[in-house]
Amino acid sequence: MTRPISRKLSYNSFILCPDSHKNVRGLEECATCNLPLINFKKELSLLIDNLNSVKVKNLHKVINFGIGDFGSQTLLSFKNSIHPERLNHLFVDFIDSKKNSSDSTESTSNDSTESTSNDSTESTSNDSTESTSNDSTESTSNDSNYYLIDEDYDSNINTWSEFENTFSEFDKFEDKIRRVGINNNIDDQTAIITGSIGETLVSGLTLPLIKKIKHINPKSSRIVLASLPSNNDTDQVQFNAYCGISRLVKNQKTSGDMLIVLQGNALNKMVGIDRSGKKLGYEILVPRILSLLTSNGHAINNLGKIAKSLKVLAFSPVYVYGRSYEIYDNLKNILDDAAFFPLSPFQYESIILSIVVIRVPESVLNIVSAKRLENDYNAWNRKRFPSLKESLIQIVPVKENSDRLDVLLLLGGAKLENIVETVKPGYDRFKEYIRELDLWNEFQISEDDLKKLENTITTYDRNLNKLLKSN
Repeated sequence: MTRPISRKLSYNSFILCPDSHKNVRGLEECATCNLPLINFKKELSLLIDNLNSVKVKNLHKVINFGIGDFGSQTLLSFKNSIHPERLNHLFVDFIDSKKNSSDSTESTSNDSTESTSNDSTESTSNDSTESTSNDSTESTSNDSNYYLIDEDYDSNINTWSEFENTFSEFDKFEDKIRRVGINNNIDDQTAIITGSIGETLVSGLTLPLIKKIKHINPKSSRIVLASLPSNNDTDQVQFNAYCGISRLVKNQKTSGDMLIVLQGNALNKMVGIDRSGKKLGYEILVPRILSLLTSNGHAINNLGKIAKSLKVLAFSPVYVYGRSYEIYDNLKNILDDAAFFPLSPFQYESIILSIVVIRVPESVLNIVSAKRLENDYNAWNRKRFPSLKESLIQIVPVKENSDRLDVLLLLGGAKLENIVETVKPGYDRFKEYIRELDLWNEFQISEDDLKKLENTITTYDRNLNKLLKSN
């Protein structure tokens, strides 16, 4: 008689918690003690992949964070349609937004891909395009690139102060930040945080995120690409935006190095024309701005250091897409045209730091040298900005048979009061609403807190005036 085979489940069928309780795979917390579960086999596999990459340090030079709806949409569009290689990134959003983000970005991604293909390189092969597409799809669906927050925060919380005082996952969040590549062993590392500062999640989480990044890697630069709401948005959204900008400035020493602000009204008017004659809106163009910021990790880190040394935090961005060098004849004419359409207001006489990032086809560089572009840029700066202290140009060459340039101009020294002027009325109305109904406790904020935030805007501009007078 044949002896029956004993069929015991192996330990590979279970995941052990730190207290050695066995749990079936798929759970995030121990069913017995509620401690977090770690799939060591998966973690080891990820670690081996990283160790096998000879480019690991270069790959982690720039880490992108997309927070909230606008930030996640922008980062996803950038990743799927523009960025040709592996991108280190983290989407931070509410639980029910992951699917919505993927679904709503599909059409944007298609438009952006079509636009990119119209303007993109002839040297990109079908094989690399297919590979990029597969990598993008795989990474987009990879949960390791998402940090999802309970949707109860979305439905029950209205202001940044409520979110910051209620959010209880900062330790878990810090672990996720480390996993996407923030590391104190990497020099010249830069974190770029993108989001609409009027969203409760973005206004409440951006400052804690920046502080976490600084804590993990004190040598890192932190750059915030923040959009403001438009006049059509609610007073509550404008209140969050005003407070969010002020809090970043108020904590300048411990927060970011550069705050690049896109006014909502200007974004709605943002238009580019691709080579087929198709109009492109901000949904396509803002990811291209993000692409220029991410293009060179070492250079973008230097931008943050220069801004910090001059004590300039707020930047007014100017961006033009696909300007023909042949038509405009030189870079100075392109910059003059671009300056008529700033994404935040600025005054020529107050600019003390000018930075330009230019995407230039190699076919143009073969005719017009990089030195010629640099000379044109310096001459334009001298003519336009009488108080300028420092300038920097970064040329991003691309293998493309075209004469069309993308130009991103970042102007430091813009008055903060002018930048936030579009959201100040909504902020004032919501503040009055809180005061009239005595909702200070409900929104977990005091009138004294708001007064300090208002003074921060005034103080920043006052200090800027001192810098101008010292010239």
